[in-house]
Amino acid sequence: MSQWCIRPGGPFNQEDPSPVRTEPPTHSRMEAKMYGAGSELSIVSRSTMSTWISDSHFVDEIHKKRRRVCKRWRKTCTRDLLYRRLPFLSWITKYDLSKLLSDANAGMAVSLTAIPQTIGYAAVAGLPAQIGLYSAFMGPLMYIFFGTVREISVGPNSVLALMINSYVSEGGVAYAVILAFLTGIIQLIIGLLNLGFIVDLISAPVISGFCSAAALTAIATQMKGLLGLKFQGSNFLGVWRGVFENLSDINYYDAGLGFLTIFLLLIMRKLNCMVNLEVFKEKACFQNRWISRALWFVSSSRNASVLIFSCLAAYLLEINGLNQLTLSGDIEPGLPSFRLPPFQIERQVDDDETQILNFTDICAEIGAMGISLFPLVSILEQVAIAKTYSHGKSTDATQEIIALGIGNIAGSFVGAMPISASFGRSAVQSSSGVRTPMVNVFSSGVILLALGLLMPAFYYLPKAVLAAVVISSVMFLVEYEEIKPMWKSRRIELLPLVLTFFSCLLVNMEFGIILGAGFHLLLLLHMGNKPKISVGDIQAINVIKTTSADSTMLVLGQTTSRPIPVQQRKSVRELVNTSTIEAKRIRVICDRSLHFPGIETYRQRINQAIDEEGGEKLTVIADMERVLEVDYTSLKVLKCMHADLQKREHTLIFDKANEVLQQHLTTAMEIPVSAFIQITRHNITV
Repeated sequence: MSQWCIRPGGPFNQEDPSPVRTEPPTHSRMEAKMYGAGSELSIVSRSTMSTWISDSHFVDEIHKKRRRVCKRWRKTCTRDLLYRRLPFLSWITKYDLSKLLSDANAGMAVSLTAIPQTIGYAAVAGLPAQIGLYSAFMGPLMYIFFGTVREISVGPNSVLALMINSYVSEGGVAYAVILAFLTGIIQLIIGLLNLGFIVDLISAPVISGFCSAAALTAIATQMKGLLGLKFQGSNFLGVWRGVFENLSDINYYDAGLGFLTIFLLLIMRKLNCMVNLEVFKEKACFQNRWISRALWFVSSSRNASVLIFSCLAAYLLEINGLNQLTLSGDIEPGLPSFRLPPFQIERQVDDDETQILNFTDICAEIGAMGISLFPLVSILEQVAIAKTYSHGKSTDATQEIIALGIGNIAGSFVGAMPISASFGRSAVQSSSGVRTPMVNVFSSGVILLALGLLMPAFYYLPKAVLAAVVISSVMFLVEYEEIKPMWKSRRIELLPLVLTFFSCLLVNMEFGIILGAGFHLLLLLHMGNKPKISVGDIQAINVIKTTSADSTMLVLGQTTSRPIPVQQRKSVRELVNTSTIEAKRIRVICDRSLHFPGIETYRQRINQAIDEEGGEKLTVIADMERVLEVDYTSLKVLKCMHADLQKREHTLIFDKANEVLQQHLTTAMEIPVSAFIQITRHNITV
């Protein structure tokens, strides 16, 4: 057994007296290359001492792999990717005082809208009021660094609040926080893996039906607070049943204040549009810039205004012993503590028994439907609003999903509920002159200030006013205006809209959106694979019969994409102007590709056309110009149809089939090349 000698340098020089290193025979060349540290190694067998093998090849391989890894790393981790994943880097260096003032103004306006809204949405979800405020500051803070659309305001909204309600009734606040954590994790995974295309599976009619049903359900859940009633029920039918059963217990003070607040909010909502009315255009005072801005401010802060005045009025009535209103009661003051989500909870089963649920048990109770639907619905709203305010530019939906996921995860560490973009608050933020996502610093700061200082004052907040704020915010989400254009253009798509609407309204939100989306996909599959087939006669054209035994018939108009076999060319030239076919010709035109749901319709239509001709010998020319592809099931049916027509002495020819389609037909159906043609009316080219 020979030993290996390893020395740095180059080829072996016998006159070189420098010693050699002797390694055990178990060392291989790959091990030997480690001794060189990048230099060339010479490896020699001590038995021969005359043959040296250079190890530079292995060193080169290492360098190539290292260069390949570095190249891939540089290609992956680029400056563009960094700016795409951290969008604030693109605007923070250009931030100045004018942008600061604009963002501060917009942040104040949004916070005055967000405080009463988020408290109301917490009530819709069945959560304490402070949970809504916790959710309204952490998500926006994360959006500063990862968000791409400056107009977007993230936080609680009516749709997610309604969906949370059923889970909160089972597990309390802990379930809402766990849902926020799981929603964020799934959204982050979807964003990092570029799986945002899942959102495309839910169509606009389904979304319209879902949002409309959510708005009506939110209005229904607020009727208890609006009328001063107390009964069990959180879904649409349950609430209205309870209202009619308890009509005699209505608190008329609450009802009067609630309806008056809705009326005032609707009037104040249109104040900023007053200057555009014909009556006021002639009034110089209304055209003043300061008057216009004052009207806009009053309109934007309408929710906060009614909240402040109602709290003040309720307080004055309370201290004078005249208060007949139902108040919100104590709201936990102070800032939230930063801690892990409640992965383990204790639940009281009865008076003597306490049940401990770990994270797995909680996820099992929430169910796969809830865990999957919350991220999906949240993404739908986020991407839809991002596209609304993209100003014609492309929207980075992936980055929006990542920003939303990080916001939900961060929110779960302060006890927040799941969040998404809000149409109402985003509209206020957009109209307030926002310049950058830094607006979220100011809106979150005001909310934190309210949490620290103003919670005792919200004790006097009438529940009727809170219900009025929610109702006036969500009533405009009922998308009834979509029905008329859909009726005029695509009536069939009213079916998924109506199905989604009533399923969400009468059963629950999760079941409704899944049923609507699944039904629309099935409807699309049915409609997309039912080809429209037209049949017509062809005027007399020249026909070339080949003498080849394996060819059916060759009709040529333009040069075929597949060349004519050499053995057929002579017979083609001899018969080019002398032969005509006596059989009647019909052309069958299909308007789309053929797949298995629609191939039977295609076969039935051809057989029907043949039967209408009384069974005489026919040449059926299948126009394949619009047929881009054919699946295997359709190929088998076409093969059977071709054989059946041959037995009945009919001829089937494929016209204008593309090269890929010809290849599939010839290999799967064993149809000769001569069965493919390119027809024109008069001239023939060979």
